[in-house]
Formats: sequence, C-alpha cells, structure tokens
Amino acid sequence: MKTSSALRKWLAVCWNRLYLYPPPEPLPRRRSFWVAMALVAGATLLFSAFFIWYLTARQDAFQTNAEDLGIMDQAVWSILHSGIPHQTICNIVGDTNCYGSNGISRFAIHFEPILFPVALLYLLWATPKTLLVLQTLVVATGAFPAFWLARLRLRNEWIAVGFALLYLLHPLQNLALLNDFHAVTFTSALLLFVLYFMYTGQTVWTFIFAVLAMACKEEIPVLVALFGLWSLPFQRRWRSGLGLVLLALAWLGLELVITRLSGGPLLASRYAHLGNGPLDIAKNILLHPLTILKQYVFEPQHFFYLRQVLSPTGYLPLLAPWVLVLAVPTLALNLLSSKPDMYSGLYHYNAEIVPVLIFASIEALVVIGWAAQWLLRWSRALWKRTTAAWESWRSRLPTPGALAGLSRLPSSLSWGQLILLTLLMVYLLVSVTRADDAHGTMPFSPGFKWPAVSAHTQLAERFIQMIPPSASVSAQSALVPHISHRQRIYLFPYADQQADYIFLDVTSDMYPLFLNSYSAEVKKVLFSGQYGIVAAQDGYLLLKRGLPAPGISSVSPVQSGPEALPALPSAFCSFQWVTEQQVEHPITATFSKSDSAQPVVDVVGYSTPTPATIDGGTYLQFTFYLQARSTSLPALNLLVLLRDSAGHEHLLSQDFPGFAFCPTTTWRPGQIYMLKTLAFSLGSAHVAPGLAHISIALVPVSRSGSTMMDVQARLPVQLQSASGAVRAIPDARELQLTSVIVR
Repeated sequence: MKTSSALRKWLAVCWNRLYLYPPPEPLPRRRSFWVAMALVAGATLLFSAFFIWYLTARQDAFQTNAEDLGIMDQAVWSILHSGIPHQTICNIVGDTNCYGSNGISRFAIHFEPILFPVALLYLLWATPKTLLVLQTLVVATGAFPAFWLARLRLRNEWIAVGFALLYLLHPLQNLALLNDFHAVTFTSALLLFVLYFMYTGQTVWTFIFAVLAMACKEEIPVLVALFGLWSLPFQRRWRSGLGLVLLALAWLGLELVITRLSGGPLLASRYAHLGNGPLDIAKNILLHPLTILKQYVFEPQHFFYLRQVLSPTGYLPLLAPWVLVLAVPTLALNLLSSKPDMYSGLYHYNAEIVPVLIFASIEALVVIGWAAQWLLRWSRALWKRTTAAWESWRSRLPTPGALAGLSRLPSSLSWGQLILLTLLMVYLLVSVTRADDAHGTMPFSPGFKWPAVSAHTQLAERFIQMIPPSASVSAQSALVPHISHRQRIYLFPYADQQADYIFLDVTSDMYPLFLNSYSAEVKKVLFSGQYGIVAAQDGYLLLKRGLPAPGISSVSPVQSGPEALPALPSAFCSFQWVTEQQVEHPITATFSKSDSAQPVVDVVGYSTPTPATIDGGTYLQFTFYLQARSTSLPALNLLVLLRDSAGHEHLLSQDFPGFAFCPTTTWRPGQIYMLKTLAFSLGSAHVAPGLAHISIALVPVSRSGSTMMDVQARLPVQLQSASGAVRAIPDARELQLTSVIVR
C-alpha cells in the first residue's frame, strides 16, 4: 500500500510539473508595443514586396516549372471550369500519376480543399501570378503570431520583434516560397496562428485556423491531433484539446474517403519499402527501431537533413524537446520517404516544421532564462553562506576586512535577463542569416540573381499566341506554367504522340530528360511523320499534329542518336548567333584539319564561369564563342577538359544543346556561334585538389567514342598573339583557357 501510495504521489508530482502553460498574464499595450508592432508590420510589408516582385519576375523570365506551378495553376483553373481540381501534368520518367492522357483528380495526389476558395481569386485575376502573390501574403502574416507568442512568453516587445524577423528570414520557409506554389506552404503561418491561439486560450480562432491548415495537405490533421494531445498535459485544456483531436480524426476520415474515390493515394508508394500499408509499416518500425534509426536518421544524408532543419535556429530548439516533438510526424514522413527531395531541406516539404521551430526557439530562451534565474538564486544562497562564514571568521580578526562590500548583490535580474535574451536573439539572427547565405534565398546571399526578361523569353509570347486555348499541348517544363489554362497540358515527353501541339525550347531546362535522351525524343517525334513545324526560331520549336513533316539531312551530332537530323529552319539556330560586341574575353585561336594546315574553326572568346551551389554541390557552366572558317565544316564536337594538379586529364563536359540540333555542318562562315555547356560539377570528376587548368578540344563526331583516350583524334590548334602573328603550339591538340583552384 505504501509503495502504491508513493507511486501515485510521484505520478501526481510529475503530472503537475507538466503544467507548463497556464493562461498567460496579459501585458499592457504601451507605446513600446505599438512601435514594435509597426516594426513587425514594416518587416512583413518589405518581405511581401520583395518576394512578390521576385517571384512574379521569375514567372516573367520563364524560371518557374511545370512541377509544380503548372500543376497547381491547372488544378485551380479546372475548379472554375469543371468543379474539381484536375491535373494532366506528370513526369513520365519518375512519377506514379501518369494514368492516361485525360489526367486524374488532384485529390488522388494531395488532399488540398483550400484550393476551392483560392480558385475564387481567379475570377478577378486568372494567372499563375495570383498563386505566387497569395502564397507570399499568407506566409508573411506568420510574423505576427511569432511576435505575439514571443512577447507573451518572454515578456519583452523588442526580443519578440527579433522572433518575427527570425520567422521571415528562415530559409526552410523561404525555400518553400521559391519552390513555385504549394498549398502546404500556407501552413508556415497558419500553424503559428494555431499555436498562438492555443496558448492564449482563444478556442474559436484555434479551430478556425486548424481547419484552414488541415485544408492545405493530407498530413496536417495528424499535426493538429498532436497539437490537441499536447495541450492536455501542458495546458490542461481538456475540451479544446480533445475537440482538436476529434476534429482531426473526422477530417482524416473524410480525407481518406475522398482520396480513395479519386483513385489515390498515389504517393503512398514512397513508403512501400517499409511495408504493405500503414499497419505493416508501423509494425516494422516498432520491431526494428535500431535498423530504422541507422538507415533513416544516422545515415549521412538523412542526418545532414536534420542539421539543415536545426542549424538556422542555432540548434536551440533541442533545449525544448516537449515542443520539438510536434515536428516529429513531418520529420518522419520526410526521413522515411524514398524520394530524396523530401529530406534534402530544399523544397516545400518543411513548411509545417517552421512554426514548431519558432515556438521551440522561444521556449529555448525561456528555458535558458529559467536556468539563469536558478543559477543566480543558487549563487546568491551560496554567496550568503560564504559571506556568513567569512563574517564569523572575520569577527575574530583585529581589523575589518576589505571584502565586506561584496556581500551586496543586485536584488533584480531584469537587466541581466534583458542582456541575456538580447545576446541569444542576436545568436539566432546570425544563425538564420548564415543559413540564408548558404541557400542563396535572400538578396544579401552570395550568388543571388535577379530574374531577367530577355529577348528570347519575350519571343515565347508570340509562339504562345499561335496555340488555340482548347488544344492539348505537350511542352517543356519552363513553358508549361504559361499555357496551363487548358483541360490537357502535358510535361514533354508525356503524350508527345497524342497532343495537338508540342511546344519546346531547346535552350531551356530539359527536365525530366537529359540532353541525349531529350534530343533523341525530339527527333523521334519529328521522324514519326505525325507532326509538322508551325514555327521555329531562336531555339523555340512549335509542332502541330497533322502538318507535313520536315525534311531530313544526313548527319547527327548526337552520339547516341540516330544518324539523321531533321531539316530545321535556319532561324531556329539563332539562339547561337552573337555579334563581335557580345563576345566575352576575346581571344584568337584556330583549330585546323588534322591532315593539313587548313583552318576550320576560330575560337574568338569564352566566359569565366561563376560557380553556383546547387543541392550542396558546386556547379560550373562555360560559354565559348566559335567562328566557322570553312563553307563545309565536318560534324564536330567540343570537349571541355581539365588537367588537375596531379597531371590527370578529366572530361568535364561535351554536352552542348546547340550541337544537338544545329551541328557544325550547318554553320555559316563568318558567323560567331555561342556554345554554352550544361551545368556540371567538379566533384563528380574526382579531381585532385590544387591548381587545375581548363582547356577545350575539337573532335570529329565519328571519333567521339574514343576522344578521351585518343588524343590524336583531336584537331590541332594554333594561338594568335595580340600582334596578329600566329604562334604554333607544338603537338597541341587542346587550347588552355583558364585555371581554377580545386579544394
């Protein structure tokens, strides 16, 4: 009986200690509050103005994507025209939702009923920019609950302003904004409102924002249910807590029914490696926890993801694990997924984690403040005992001691607390700024570039006007968001044998294909005889089903492609044409025929690459300027080579989109051609660290299979000096252009 009574007493003590969030004491709204609110409002407006301007500029510059701005734009547009969110866009290489050219319901992929009220805005402004503007405005409002919550917990307006800035600067949220449009990105703000209204006991508003958040994505009801369960021990809010749990369970039931009726859930395949169905997955996780931790938590790439989540807030959320636990469902979804994007830290999959990180960071400062108070009380008590002993010993001395005045300690910690919290807030803001630098999401980040509208992108509008609104189109990724207001729009090469039109830009991102597979697919369409050319200019190619097919020439510069090339209009290759004034770093070097000194091609310039960090790797992209010297050039390919500090030669790139459709056999003498490589990584070449030299070589296409080892296959090169004299380089088969430091 005594043991049972002691256990009950111990459990009661533990239960009482969990009551961490009683109703907060109100703070008076003095002038400092309104000044701080004005600062938060100003920061929010500045944040909104920048991202609206930047994101809409990306759309104008054709830097948005079929996945997912095109998908979401078509889904919202289809609500107004058919009553349900509908999509036909899919990645035929890696997606699970390519189920026929008629498409599927969006609810088979994600449950996002928030799209229905969003669609009403299309009655006023039917454009993808509406989604980008709305997403930015909703996310920006999260600065206010971050400020209000921090103010109540830390009892200081100015530190609370810092948390509003921390929220606005957080890279996980900004990366979600930059990743086109996703309804789940709304939850960065909506869940922060839920946490604030939960803390302040405003039940009606808690439920309103919980419903809005659950309407954004299928896993959010799990978070809302966890929020409700969390409030039971920590707030003792029995009715509202259980109400949130019941609401979330009811929503989940409705969600499962609608998803099943829509043909989903198709994305469940991302977890098929863990078991057959949710119960089997849960059983495998419970029975093999060490294996799960080893493969999905401590594995280097997964563990790096956790560091990306925690580092912007200086790892302080770890001091509040009872708050951080609210992010566990989302972290588990991302870590256990078979899709690496979900645990890369670069996309929208982390939007709902940001509110928990902000709340946990606030609580971390509270914990540190409590620890400082406890340490001071302990130090004060120790000081009193020490000084009492000192006074007792000193009373026996003939003269007073010089340390008597040290017994007076400050009676209040207010200034000390303020200084401590200010230092911690500075640490948080420095941490989040460093994370922004690493990801390049803000204007002050290294490598940040403003989207520029070029003559090339402006030309796309003329091609778009040639496509009837009712026609089905298979288009490249960057083109899709500009023509997605139609019942059937596809991501090339999906449906490229069925669509009414095919719209391509060979200078743009070829996702989901690579250069060789892309060019082979385009040629397959042109050779099929089903499509003819409506217009072709500056790399754009618009094909229509049923028109006469183009003619065929006799050579192909693509190694793995067919030995024939469609005869395209000369204006199609104008994306390669430049004038002498446009050439960067002018030089003069001449490649000649191997069996004679007859000049073939001049190298008249090149660009120095600016390294860009993508997905944690450093990528380079070179541009070269070549000029034909002969009227009948052979089919040539250009190699970009690197000789590292150990003397080893590496092939960096031979992928030039221009060669795939505009080979050297079509070049005109005297015309300068700009050749730009696809982005490539030095890291993939296993280059020895130190000073490395980059050079180029020209080789006949017929010998391209042995170009790396067979140096004699390359054309000899001569370099012309500034005075005009030609300087022969003995046995030179490559032209060195620049050097780089490999670390």
